[in-house]
Amino acid sequence: MVRELFKRNRGTRDVEPLGPVEYIEPVASTSEWLKEHVVPTRSGTVSYVKSLFPFLTWIYRYNWVWFVGDLIAGVTVGIVVIPQGMAYAKLASLPPEFGLYSSFVGVAIYWLSATSHVISAGPVAVFSSLLSVILEHALPQLPEYADTPWIIAGCLSVVLGCIVMAIGLFRIGFIVDFIPLPAIAAFMTGSALNIAMGQIPTLMGNNTADGYNTRAATYLVFGNFFKYIKHCDLNAAIGLTALFMLYAVRWGCGYASRRWPQHKKTFFFINTLRSGFVILLYTLISFLVNRNHRDDPKFSILKTIPRGFQHMGVPVVNSRILSAVAAKLPSAIIVLVIEHISIAKSFARLSNYTIDPNQELIAIGLTNIFGP
Repeated sequence: MVRELFKRNRGTRDVEPLGPVEYIEPVASTSEWLKEHVVPTRSGTVSYVKSLFPFLTWIYRYNWVWFVGDLIAGVTVGIVVIPQGMAYAKLASLPPEFGLYSSFVGVAIYWLSATSHVISAGPVAVFSSLLSVILEHALPQLPEYADTPWIIAGCLSVVLGCIVMAIGLFRIGFIVDFIPLPAIAAFMTGSALNIAMGQIPTLMGNNTADGYNTRAATYLVFGNFFKYIKHCDLNAAIGLTALFMLYAVRWGCGYASRRWPQHKKTFFFINTLRSGFVILLYTLISFLVNRNHRDDPKFSILKTIPRGFQHMGVPVVNSRILSAVAAKLPSAIIVLVIEHISIAKSFARLSNYTIDPNQELIAIGLTNIFGP
């Protein structure tokens, strides 16, 4: 330490050192460095725990205005999620009720740790398609689960949830910020083509033709569609008219919004609810056509959906299932993370806010653990 003496002499300031310059550096120790840089303080620990539950920053300010908006949004999204969840369950080669279970439990847990304002956690298209591939790969090794494939899906969900939540807890979710946008676009485009081509045979009714494997490679499904096109039936009329109506309502609402901008919000809600309206309309048509032909319906229907939560319970996790799905875990993690983060970021960009990737990973991890 340097000590100096200042004194005034004839209006000037002179510096006179009191002695030799000395500098004493404290001895560094590993324990002190760890305590300063690694070991969390009490305030840091409290702040970290609070950051795991972002809803604590706004829940005390919740009011009736927010509630009315959330109620409208909940009813609107619910009408869409019900048929969508069952469709995604079928896409994943699971009974349709599991789409309802996942949609219900997902939204009940997701909001506790998430930073996205408009995500409805539940089954999604790309991962449902991947899950179907994983089940197709694992079932030959696990023949005892041939009639209960949801046990394998539940085990996979828990393992993926633990891994993804650990990534978020250790705050290494920043790696998703370096994922190239063209790679995400290519991934989503390829997945959309794969899913669409896999569903067209079901829409047209020739998916039940002998020898037609709709789970094959996309180019094979596309080529075989024309090979078996003569097997299309009444399902094609139902599917194509429903598809036409969906796009007609969408186009009509878009035109009406531009033509009468003062009613833009009304047309927006009509456009949002079009899926639910079409489902209700064609459910009525199906009832009128098939009510006297339940054993042999005129076109494909979901048939019986069990009431309640009959299949919900503690998931089964054992070494045999883990070894059967281990090879698919890396791709499943990548798809789960990319699909959720890309959707969350897209909505955040449209609504002019930002998300915390770490918190999103924690939220989606909790959703997979407690709602497999």
